[in-house]
Amino acid sequence: PVAACVLAFAFALKVLLFPAYRSTDFEVHRNWLAVTHSLPLAEWYVDETSEWTLDSPPLFAWFEYLLSLVAALVDPEMLVVSNLSYASEATIAFQRASVIATESVLILAAYLFCRRAKRGAFGVLAFLIALNPGLLIVDHIHFQYNGLLLGIFMLSLEALQRENVLLSALLFSVLLNMKHLFAVAGPYFFVYMLRRYCFLPRGKFSFGRFLLLGLVVASVCGLSLGPFVLNGTIGNLLGRLFPFGRGLCHAYWAPNFWALYSAADKVLVKLARLVPGLALDVEEGNLAGGLVGVAKFGVLPQITPTTTLVLVVLSMAPCLVRTWRNPKPANVLRDVAYVNLCGFMFGYHVHEKAVLHFIIPMAFSAVLSKSLASDYARTSWPAYISLLPLLFRPEEQLLKQLVVAFHCIIVTSLSQSRGRRRTGKGSRASALYVPSLVGLQVYTNFHQVIFGSKYAFLPLLLMSVSSSLGLFHLFCRQFWTYVV
Repeated sequence: PVAACVLAFAFALKVLLFPAYRSTDFEVHRNWLAVTHSLPLAEWYVDETSEWTLDSPPLFAWFEYLLSLVAALVDPEMLVVSNLSYASEATIAFQRASVIATESVLILAAYLFCRRAKRGAFGVLAFLIALNPGLLIVDHIHFQYNGLLLGIFMLSLEALQRENVLLSALLFSVLLNMKHLFAVAGPYFFVYMLRRYCFLPRGKFSFGRFLLLGLVVASVCGLSLGPFVLNGTIGNLLGRLFPFGRGLCHAYWAPNFWALYSAADKVLVKLARLVPGLALDVEEGNLAGGLVGVAKFGVLPQITPTTTLVLVVLSMAPCLVRTWRNPKPANVLRDVAYVNLCGFMFGYHVHEKAVLHFIIPMAFSAVLSKSLASDYARTSWPAYISLLPLLFRPEEQLLKQLVVAFHCIIVTSLSQSRGRRRTGKGSRASALYVPSLVGLQVYTNFHQVIFGSKYAFLPLLLMSVSSSLGLFHLFCRQFWTYVV
């Protein structure tokens, strides 16, 4: 009954959000509906009528095509490629409703995980997922389909916990061919499946199982990419999936290690200006300008995609080594959340929305494990607050802050009621960090009143760096647990 009430309330709230702010991602997905419905397959990854070209893997394009079959019954005009920025009331309602409907995949995953948990677990997890501030902000206001993608991801983890390795491999392969950014979890899936499925209890390697596992993955990838190999547009497809020309940091710095690195470079550039006779190209150090593109650091060493890849692999290595030694189904959620955190912390051109890739698995583990509930509660504050700049209109200011504050206060209270409160320097630092983070968020509401048009990027810089400190602290603590 609790879960049903939560889901009903969440559904009503999301319907009320239909008229809310829509980012350019709304037009992105409308254009993808039009492209996949109106153009032949050979033009999907070639068409440039809109600046928002199709840049997701093929299975997500086919998902858009299936949606377009229903969209044609609602408002055919939304499927005309040349109707740029088309947004009739019917189109808005349809696209908003499609996000709600496809999020049911994530709710299904939550239900399946809770079948083996204590009574009442699904009610709590339904609250953490259906009323999740990250999903409300990113999917139901800003507009994306993370609920669907994370649902498939969590279903693959649920299958992995049940020792249904082939189903897990199938689901994860489908996911990668819908959103390739989930590939950061690939090394963990490979190590876990190889060690637990391909090696028999006495340590003997089963080549047959290895081939079967490879066949499942290859079949999905073949069905997904094969048609584009045959029509000669595979090069266009791959070029759109990996646009390294966008630079290390996104326009609004994701709260990761590179935000701290960029901020440090910004400070060093300012200090370098004070040194007489020191030649420095200030523009090269201007990574705080909020622009997308390949920028150069003014003082600190330049960072290449290869560098970020090496750091991601090295940071997740202790987890992979421990998994190889002892792959336990009970550790799957915690380990995957950590691996995704590594990708977020050190990846190249990471979006702030990628916090969902590790915070959602942490929400699942918080309900299923008392020891991990406090980690989720502490992480919720910087993770969800870092998403607030996505909604910048005055109309959404109060709503977004209430949604985040309500969720974080509830989960903090629940985590404290489920276990002993920690004491010591760490707990005191945490007690100071959260109010400071909230205080900075309050300041951003009044920045323009104080400074006018000056220092326009300063609020974003402060929010990114302050959130980065909390998430980097989480990474360091978890990294240490795997090392020792």
